[in-house]
Amino acid sequence: MHHQILAASTLLLGAVTTIYAAPPPASNLETRNASPQCWYGSDFPAESDWLPFDSLFEKWRPQFQAQGDTPHELDVMKDALQSYAAQGGFGAALATAMMIQESAGNTCRACGDGGVSCGLLQVRGAPKDCDGKAHPCPDSSIRKAIECGTVGCGVEGSNIKNCVASRGRKWGEVLRCYNTGSVTDPSNLRVASPGDPRYVHLVANILLGADYAKLGELGGAKCGF
Repeated sequence: MHHQILAASTLLLGAVTTIYAAPPPASNLETRNASPQCWYGSDFPAESDWLPFDSLFEKWRPQFQAQGDTPHELDVMKDALQSYAAQGGFGAALATAMMIQESAGNTCRACGDGGVSCGLLQVRGAPKDCDGKAHPCPDSSIRKAIECGTVGCGVEGSNIKNCVASRGRKWGEVLRCYNTGSVTDPSNLRVASPGDPRYVHLVANILLGADYAKLGELGGAKCGF
């Protein structure tokens, strides 16, 4: 797992100001246009095959901005994903791919599950103040939403850290745990009640660099759904 410090605090005119790093040059990013794949049983791509965090986030930056996220919101989001993933002991690419599946990275995504699962990772305890509202979402709400989904924020429910603690580094099982709350059948990660049977293999393909627009075909008969 590779970590970078994306933000530094400086004392300016008596106030602490956070300075966020500019996006890395495109020439430094790994690009892939992976063909969507169907994932069955307990199969999941090896971590060594995932798109690196910077490359994954910057691949999706235009999509995030197209739905209304501002450049500053994205800087806060990127920093929080990396910081809390490091705190939780897992890669920021994993948290980013899950965020894309949960909310498409929209900081003002409407709450799901009848209004109880909110924020970028659609989780209990995340702030509701940006629920379906206009951009920008406050920095503190963006960071809190990511904190709740990655390492938890004192509210009962799934978070990535807890799922890693219970499932180890079996990433497909971690995803099923997060989406469903448990893993009913480790040999068949499509078993989801409640939850989305497509969740694990959609996130797998995001990690491999597939475009979200191409993922729709994975939700139908082509992959046995």
